[in-house]
Amino acid sequence: MRRILAACSIGVVLAATAASAGGTAGSADPAFIAGEKLVLAKRGLLVLSRDHSIDLGGGKGSAGDPVVHGGSVRVLSIDGDVFDTTYDLPSAGWRYLEKKGAVVGYVYRGKGAVRHVLLRAGKLLRIAGGGSGLGHTLGGNPDPVRVVVTLGARRLCTAFEGTSKFKEGKRFISSASDAPTRCPLPYGDDSSWLCRPGLALDQCLANSLDTTVVHPNLTTTFEAGPPGTGGDYDCFYVYPTVDLSGGPGLHEDVTDPTYVSHTLDPLLAQAARFRGQCRIFAPHYRQITFATFGNADAASFQDLAYRDVLDAWRLYLEYHNAGRNVVIMAHSQGTFMTNRLIREEIDQFPEARAKLIAALLIGGDVTVPQGTAVGGNFQNVPLCTSDTQVGCVIAFRSYAQSHPPTNGSNDSGTPGLDTACTNPAALTSGPAPLSSAYFPTHLNQALFQIVPDPGFGTAFASYPDFYSAECVKDSTGHSYLEIRVTPAVGDLRPNPIPFDHVVLSPGLLGTHILDWSWPMGDLLPLVATKAASMP
Repeated sequence: MRRILAACSIGVVLAATAASAGGTAGSADPAFIAGEKLVLAKRGLLVLSRDHSIDLGGGKGSAGDPVVHGGSVRVLSIDGDVFDTTYDLPSAGWRYLEKKGAVVGYVYRGKGAVRHVLLRAGKLLRIAGGGSGLGHTLGGNPDPVRVVVTLGARRLCTAFEGTSKFKEGKRFISSASDAPTRCPLPYGDDSSWLCRPGLALDQCLANSLDTTVVHPNLTTTFEAGPPGTGGDYDCFYVYPTVDLSGGPGLHEDVTDPTYVSHTLDPLLAQAARFRGQCRIFAPHYRQITFATFGNADAASFQDLAYRDVLDAWRLYLEYHNAGRNVVIMAHSQGTFMTNRLIREEIDQFPEARAKLIAALLIGGDVTVPQGTAVGGNFQNVPLCTSDTQVGCVIAFRSYAQSHPPTNGSNDSGTPGLDTACTNPAALTSGPAPLSSAYFPTHLNQALFQIVPDPGFGTAFASYPDFYSAECVKDSTGHSYLEIRVTPAVGDLRPNPIPFDHVVLSPGLLGTHILDWSWPMGDLLPLVATKAASMP
């Protein structure tokens, strides 16, 4: 709780300084309609909605006119067998439904899996399909099922929750569902991912990670970024809070260019450097804004954000994982999301735990009972205590040695529980030198540019053998990763990080924005060792 209150305090600074991340609203607001009946059969599909709010959007000739722009139907479930199928409905199959010369609806007829669509403004939407081209499966109960109808640039979203009848492999029937409050993100589209194999623009591969290495005698050398070769395991990454503007709520438009540019700051500083070791999957999600932390409705907004992450995770497993082992990576709000993901999707299930190489849940809310490595958040996934241990968690919050936590900013918030701390440079405990810290030289989020670009001409600067770290206790008895400036005798390098900068205040979040930067040179080989240690 105090960590959240600290976030609220720093939010005052952020609100006064940060540039807009594009607001919280999407550019094309969808329509939400009640569901009357859904039938999924082995070779059949029926969707029916009777809702007075069904309309034609801008009508004939508008961006939402399927006669001009075509449309699609998406049917999605992340339960049961998990399926996410979009049926294209080309413009040639659409015509206007007219009454006394006025357009009152649209009709679609085609020969594909979806054969008929009828939309009458103010009355109903009916979709019928059949044949072997249908993508839903019925090996398990798919309840709830979500349906998105796209008409040009316009979306109508409905959902069916509550089973009337289910017969495995044969039929699912659901009826009388209220209108949903949001549409699912289209994780089949490139726009919903920062990184994923096969993207036309994979941000993990497209951006430079070239680094200038600053040596103790102040000479520099060039280090090329890692090749985008991937590997035989996957990395699933959830980014931290990047919407620092706006009021309480969710950032709805994940395609907003400013928002996307701000997600690149943590992505490139945290997950992208693993591109030479693993295939990286980095989904967008409609995260809570910074102003939401500490708000009375924060928990409900976090739940909505988590539903996106859960969608992305289950669809990743269904369509991309193919049995590969995986590393889960996250920071800050992303760690809040993946903490819950592991609790609900992995911790209780031996088969899922067997595929987990490690979870890097950094800068978040992982807790354990004082003096133990397991318990607290997870009952079966422990903190990592050796380099070759797998199925474990690396977690910490970082503060400078000269600026330890104050104001309860590192308090776990629960009596008897400690804030988890594992030192990537020494999982067995004790102090250890950090092999190389990697700092971005330029950030799109200007607030976090706490030092000027050094002018090296590379995306990163690294400082090998300049810092060390140790898990220690703060004044309240909670653990944190203490970052120490420990150059060798004769080292001429000044410390490039101004620990007294307001963004690094120990009464707020400490060196939170650099959590991943300090031990990056240790995390890379550590994850590789763990991956090689999988049975």
